[in-house]
Amino acid sequence: MGIKGGKLKKLIDDFKGEPRIAWYPSAGEDFRALLYLHPNFSQLHPASEQEPQPPDLFLFTDYFPGRNSTFMDNRTIYSDSRTTVHIDHIEELPRLNLPLHNELVHFLEGSTATDRAVFLKIRIDSDKLGSISYPVVYAFAENETFYCNKLVPNKATISHIIHVRYGGGCGGGGNASGVWLLNVLKKLNCELFITDGKHDWQSGDNFALEFCSSIPRQSNSRLSPIRTIHSEGWSGHGDVSWNIVRPV
Repeated sequence: MGIKGGKLKKLIDDFKGEPRIAWYPSAGEDFRALLYLHPNFSQLHPASEQEPQPPDLFLFTDYFPGRNSTFMDNRTIYSDSRTTVHIDHIEELPRLNLPLHNELVHFLEGSTATDRAVFLKIRIDSDKLGSISYPVVYAFAENETFYCNKLVPNKATISHIIHVRYGGGCGGGGNASGVWLLNVLKKLNCELFITDGKHDWQSGDNFALEFCSSIPRQSNSRLSPIRTIHSEGWSGHGDVSWNIVRPV
């Protein structure tokens, strides 16, 4: 992963052991996960039991159909009276060479971002949580195809998965709710699953099972909630819960 001499390659080469990775499928332009998985947030909002160690690296995926989006046109990508999100570093990575499926997405033409990937160093200045920084890999691809063609062949371990407003993306939507993620929690060795609870099976989820044989047909994990925030605190798409992933 990364390019020769690039900062992502240096980050991985310098890392001791395996980085803990938080995956946010259908991330769109939402960087709240960096705040909500930071130790400063945990201190302010303690969980009901010990939660897993925080991630070292975030992985965002979204095929990003928004042709008129100004996302990443400026280094400051979000700012209000309480929070500013700033790109301290951006580095383009090799093309992904991944297809789009009509059964999963609404806009097969994608956008100029689709099928590209970037490494970002994101800094968030928050009036309550202070200044935090995280490395982020953003892959502009279908979540399901990225899982099947990139994560599985590389035997990826994903410590955290964020399932919030799945498929909403940047207005392009999709035909899956992301409920299939429940079936891969054990396969990815996921420890914490953050979700807005939208777990209804849709046509795209069923298609994912058909084209990606590495997705187990049933979930063999159970979720134990340890924290919940109200809908308006994240996406306005339902209350969001932090869940420890346990074996059945």
